[in-house]
Amino acid sequence: MRKIIYPSKLKKGDLIATTAVSATANLDKIDLAINNLKKLDLKVVETPNVRKNEGVVSSSGMQRAEELLELYKNPDVKYIIAARGGEFLMEMLPYINQNKDVIKNNPKWIQGFSDPSLLNIYITTNFNIATIHMENLSDFAMNPRYENLENVLDFLFTNNEEYIQTSFLKYQKEEFEDGNTKGYNLTEENIYESNCGNVKFEGRLLGGCIDTFHLISGTDMDNINNFISQFNEGIIWYIDNCELNSFEFYRRLWHMGQMGYFKNVKGFLIGRSFMSQSSEMGFSFKEAVERALLKYNVPIIYNVDIGHVPPQMYIINGAYGIFEYEDGKGKLIQKLI
Repeated sequence: MRKIIYPSKLKKGDLIATTAVSATANLDKIDLAINNLKKLDLKVVETPNVRKNEGVVSSSGMQRAEELLELYKNPDVKYIIAARGGEFLMEMLPYINQNKDVIKNNPKWIQGFSDPSLLNIYITTNFNIATIHMENLSDFAMNPRYENLENVLDFLFTNNEEYIQTSFLKYQKEEFEDGNTKGYNLTEENIYESNCGNVKFEGRLLGGCIDTFHLISGTDMDNINNFISQFNEGIIWYIDNCELNSFEFYRRLWHMGQMGYFKNVKGFLIGRSFMSQSSEMGFSFKEAVERALLKYNVPIIYNVDIGHVPPQMYIINGAYGIFEYEDGKGKLIQKLI
């Protein structure tokens, strides 16, 4: 069994970088975010495309790939964070794949979610390098920081045997990607649901935003089945849905099953979603999940703190996860083993 590669953690004085792997940065918040990271005694650099704008994307797929690869080549850069989400990260991925040894030979932490989920799952499943599913750069403009941001910073700066997060007390009702400088608007009581009552399950963590990471499926960049076959302990799939209606959500889950991605699944964590409050022709999101996933006879936890309706937990792709559900609350333990 191959092992997961966990890049070196951060220390004061380290150089970190941001790059626009999809859309350009939120220009109203980027300077605040960078300054807040500098206050942690970090040095921060940005690639040329961070403040560029070519419509939907920051720059061409080739340029985005080249700027990311330069950060991997730079031995002084210890951590990379996506400037923003977006729509067309997939355009850069073939160029990354043509130069895959750059990432393989220079492992370092990369963080992002939404469109960057595709990059995360590519890196983890092709190179066994752990990646961080968590907020993009803009949320770090928040002052004071909410506890989810403190949690991921604690992860990045410490070398512990395990990292524990518990479900947040409340969540923000509206869909949300770019950070509010004054904080989240947390008004709704946070209650997880389970298909099988109180439960505990374990496995390797893998997932992200299904709107985007699904695009790797069936391409020459798809190494998911080879990755999951390495781990006898099985996989905990965590899934965030940004914009898919219940019909398309079901189609994506069904297709993942047909691709064999769930052959050794130990449980599913379904993220809280703005879209999950609606249905198509009476076909709800819960029905979509049940129609696609109940046949695997494993725990399914709904409304988990993952994704576009904040706050969200950070999740380490490739880490060993233990998830405990009890009476509407959840606890995620992650071990870097």
